[in-house]
Order: sequence, then structure tokens, then C-alpha cells
Amino acid sequence: MTIEELLEKTQELIAIQSTADNPQGMREAYDYMVNFVRERAKGKGVTLEEFERNGVKSFLAFRGKKRPSGFHILLNGHVDVVPGKPSQFKLQIKDGKLYGRGVYDMKAACIIMAEVFCEFVDNVPYELGPQIVTDEETGGFDGTNYQVQQGVRSDFVICGEAGRKSVSHELANETKGGALVDVEFFGRAAHAGYPWKGDNASVRAANFVKKVHDMFPTPDDEYHGTTVTVTAVLSETGVHNRIPEHALVRLDLRTVPNDKHFSDEHSIHKFVKDIDPTALVTVRHIALPAFADPEGEFMQDLRQAAEAVENKPFNLVRRHGIGDGRHFVEVGGQACEFGIAGEDHHGGDEHATLKAFENYYATMRQFLRNTRVPGQLPLQK
Repeated sequence: MTIEELLEKTQELIAIQSTADNPQGMREAYDYMVNFVRERAKGKGVTLEEFERNGVKSFLAFRGKKRPSGFHILLNGHVDVVPGKPSQFKLQIKDGKLYGRGVYDMKAACIIMAEVFCEFVDNVPYELGPQIVTDEETGGFDGTNYQVQQGVRSDFVICGEAGRKSVSHELANETKGGALVDVEFFGRAAHAGYPWKGDNASVRAANFVKKVHDMFPTPDDEYHGTTVTVTAVLSETGVHNRIPEHALVRLDLRTVPNDKHFSDEHSIHKFVKDIDPTALVTVRHIALPAFADPEGEFMQDLRQAAEAVENKPFNLVRRHGIGDGRHFVEVGGQACEFGIAGEDHHGGDEHATLKAFENYYATMRQFLRNTRVPGQLPLQK
């Protein structure tokens, strides 16, 4: 397809408000990608396998009638987006920039991934597939994770995620791990005019928050170490004059590999209990860091493709977000994040440059054409 045709498809997909609170829009975006792949891969012997759990749809496409036991390369994308202003659901092109919800995170990358799959699926000596899901923004448990539970495996997964800024030349071969943790505090209710008769759970929570913040202060700039962020402090009696007997603190942990404080659920419990032994700890979710070997052929080939297209050296970096690649790492796969360069994902000014859109398409084509397969030569340029 031409760049103009790809932009037209991206515009149509962005116009669909596929947010978690809009199931109809989510289904429309999903159906759009299903139809896109079926139309573009017509006559190439492609099977489109659909999955669904808890009302969440996802699909996988591959050459032949039977899903391979393992893919060589999977292109992972999501069509769900975070809410935005009505104007953001209309792709706008201005001064060489593309504005719209999902142009950076990550509907534009989905279109390109699906297109390069359809172009190369019957012309590469390895198993290739696009994996399109609809719940990455809410954890990916019923999309990518469910497919992994159903036996989907891949040697290498490219997640077309946002994260690379417009002026940077980076490939993310690693992401932080993470955990979502609830910490509850219990006290004794009393009339606020007689505070000595109560035991204020809110004060316990506040003391805990201060100690956590002293140990993990908010960084002044981008920080590649472990962060612990307080995302909620909740305590409500319904009136002003009653001492609360319960308070809840929510923590978002983003952890580097081999962090001894947060290596597993036990270490997370210990971290909290060392601060306040009376607290009740509930670990809602733990995510392993995603990782791809920086010296491996996959990353080296992808790096060479990006450098050949943009004529700039690319650095390998660690991202701070938690993406769907982690679900493959948990079963022994490798995953990296490489999407279209842009700015302000989840914000009111989400955009990417037209040049970045073009470069991403060219890089993905270059990579799929030239990636090495054991015992086989890459395609000729």
C-alpha cells in the first residue's frame, strides 16, 4: 500500500472510539482490523484465528490452515485506546504532524503491522503473524495473556507500543516489571471531638505514605531505576466528625530486573510489613520485565533495519511502562517494544510526525525482508 492509503486506513480506525467504556466501539475497531487482514491477505492461504474471554476479542493470523506450534516473529498490537476529547478521534495532519487518539499509542502501528504481515506472509521462510488485541490498556489478561494460555508461542515479539519520542533513535529491548498493591490500615472509630478515644486509620496510612515517599522520592527527571508511586489514599466516613477506622493506600511499582525488594509476592509483603507490621497487604498483579537479548539476532536485525532506514545509530533502552510483551516472557519468549516515534500518548496532544510514520513502515518491511532464520538466507533486497 502507499503511504496515502495507509494514512486513510489509520484515519478510519482512529475515528472509532474504542475505549474500555465503549464496548460497541471496541468491537467496531476489532472488526475493522479483522476485515483489513482478510481483505489484504485474500488468496494467500491465511487463517485468521479468533479468541474471546470475558467479552474481550482478539485474533491471530498465520499462513496455512493450522496454527504453528511456535512463531518465529509475532507483531503484537492493540486497538483499544484511552479516552480522549471528541476532536482527538479525527486524524488531523498539520505541519508534517499526525494528531489523533491512537496515532502514537497505537492504532497507526496496528495498521502498518497488519499490512506488512499481509505483504510478506507468503514470501518469508519463517512463521510470521500479527496478534491484535483489545485490552492492552487494561492489562492484556483476556487478550495476549489468554492467547498465551491457549498455547500461542513466539521466539520474538515486537510490540508496536508508544514510548519512543519523536527526536530519539531508540529500540526498547527491555521494560520494567511491576506490581499493583493494595495496603489497608485498620483503626477504631470515634467521635472526632474525642480523638483520644479512637485510632485513626487515615493517620496510619499517611505515615506509611510518607515513609514510602522518603524511600522512593519522585524523580526530578527520567529515571531508569525502581519507582514506587502512591496512586490513591482512600478513607471516608461520610461525615466530618468521625475518626475513620479504615484506610486504603494503592501502590504502583515499576521494578528493574533482579530488584531484591520486589522480586516476588513475598518480598513485596516484607517491604510493606517492615514499614507497618499491622498493615494488610494484597498484591493485585505482578508483571515480569519484558526482555530481548541485545546481542541476539532478532534485536541486531531490527536495529540494523532501523539504522538503515533512518541513517542514524539506534540505542537499546529500557521502557518504564508495562506492555503485553511480558506475557510471552513469562513462558520463555523474548519481546521488545518498537512503535512509531511520537509524543504525549494518553495526553491531549497525542501526535506523531508523518516522517516517523513513513520510517516505521519502511523499517518493518526492511526487518521482515532481511531477518535471519537459522539455516536459511534472508530475502534479497
